[in-house]
Amino acid sequence: MNRVVFNIRDFGAVGDATTKDTKSIQAAIDRCFEQGGGTVLVPKGEYLSGTLLLRSNVNLHLDAAARIVSSMEEQDFEAPFSEGPDVQALSEGQGSSALICARHADKVSITGFGTIDGRGEHFLEPEDGVSDYVLLPLGGFRPKLIDFEGCTDVLFRDVTLYRASSWGLHMTGCSRVNVDAIKILGQLRGPNNDGIDPDSCKDVHISNCHIETGDDCIVVKTTKYGAERYGACENITVTNCTLTSHDSAIKIGTETHGDIRNITVTNCVIRNSNRGMGLWVRDGATVENILFSNITVETRLFSDEEETKRELRWWGKSEPIFITAERRKGATWAPGRIRNIRFDHILVEAEGGVYLEGSEESVIEDISIRGLKLAMRRKSGYPGGVFDTQPSERGVFPHHIPAVFCRYAKNVSLDGVEIVWDGEPNPHWSHAMYGEQIERLTIKGFRGAPAAAGIDSAIALKRVRELSVEQCKAEEGTGTFLSLEEVAPDGLFVVGNDFSKARQGVAFADGTAPDYFAAANRPAKQS
Repeated sequence: MNRVVFNIRDFGAVGDATTKDTKSIQAAIDRCFEQGGGTVLVPKGEYLSGTLLLRSNVNLHLDAAARIVSSMEEQDFEAPFSEGPDVQALSEGQGSSALICARHADKVSITGFGTIDGRGEHFLEPEDGVSDYVLLPLGGFRPKLIDFEGCTDVLFRDVTLYRASSWGLHMTGCSRVNVDAIKILGQLRGPNNDGIDPDSCKDVHISNCHIETGDDCIVVKTTKYGAERYGACENITVTNCTLTSHDSAIKIGTETHGDIRNITVTNCVIRNSNRGMGLWVRDGATVENILFSNITVETRLFSDEEETKRELRWWGKSEPIFITAERRKGATWAPGRIRNIRFDHILVEAEGGVYLEGSEESVIEDISIRGLKLAMRRKSGYPGGVFDTQPSERGVFPHHIPAVFCRYAKNVSLDGVEIVWDGEPNPHWSHAMYGEQIERLTIKGFRGAPAAAGIDSAIALKRVRELSVEQCKAEEGTGTFLSLEEVAPDGLFVVGNDFSKARQGVAFADGTAPDYFAAANRPAKQS
């Protein structure tokens, strides 16, 4: 903590949860800035406030029993500030509708074990204590908790962000940012209450955080506003976080007006979430060089057909890994590119499968999944049986659910993937893997069976060029391990596999089961 301390109570702050302390807190911040910087101390108390503007070289420090509480009145988020270039930038930026803002500030921080309370529950229809569909907002005004733009050398540490009514921590065009050991406790049925949003930022480190939100926990994006002013979002690390969301725990996209590159997510736990890790392109940019490693994931379905009658709905159908590249609904431009994505050592329990899909105009490239164990297990009681690619022309549509689905892809590698069907099967579950329109697919060390007796093949592939299947093992209950349609035999390399627990090892759609694979593999029961 900086040694020069400005206690907000010395500037008239009351902290009784009733008196509006906006002007007093702002006066302390301004004085600290004017005197070259230091710490603005928020001591024990509940300080009702509208928009506050942090300044360069100012550390806003909240004691453990301190709470800055959001006003419910919209006019309190349009308060006048003293003069200065960052003040002018506030009015010219993405709006001042946030509890705490900073614009083009250097060496600015929010620290301490206190709480910043957005009172998000007051902006939504009431909970009924039973359902899990999205709660609808009561009106148009829903301020963010924290909104920083164009700032450098930023620190958020230890604070709790409680029930944001909109985005929790939004950073646009910021660089050299550290977010460490903060807690975000959002309303799990609240829409648009993202946890942390690095938007066209560079060199951001998010570590040791606990995040619970209705919307995405951490979402890396390039909004149109951010991309036009600050360019790409790059060099982002996420590590040692625990995450829960009714949408995606980790999302990259959907807003991709600028490139997103060089992202690592490691040593995280995702639980009770709708989706685990997701990547979208929709707005013409490139998403590349992304690594996810050493992550445990628990996903489930949320809500059912009842939600289709409501204005808002969750995105996702329990996919632990989700990649999509297709046009946004109504778009006249190509969606963009996804390439060089790696998933390494992922342990999953889910109701939905891994989803990897590009489109005819935007084929996803260089996708690798290594060391994945996926236990498919019913948890919610909801029917499933649909894919969800929102925002897109297709939206939500019926489809059988394989454990791994891949379409419109190039250079895909599955190495050491194990599929387990645990307990009573969902009637929509199908193959351990299903793929179409893939160029250069390598499947190595794959273990898995069909979901149920009515599904014949463990792996079903259609229109695949250059296929390599090595060191795989069929499980009990497998009819055909590898079923192929419109796959040229001269592009196949099938060697070192154990088909002994399957009825047959390899079969083509015309019913033939060629014996020229027998010498290089342990044969099936009836080969």
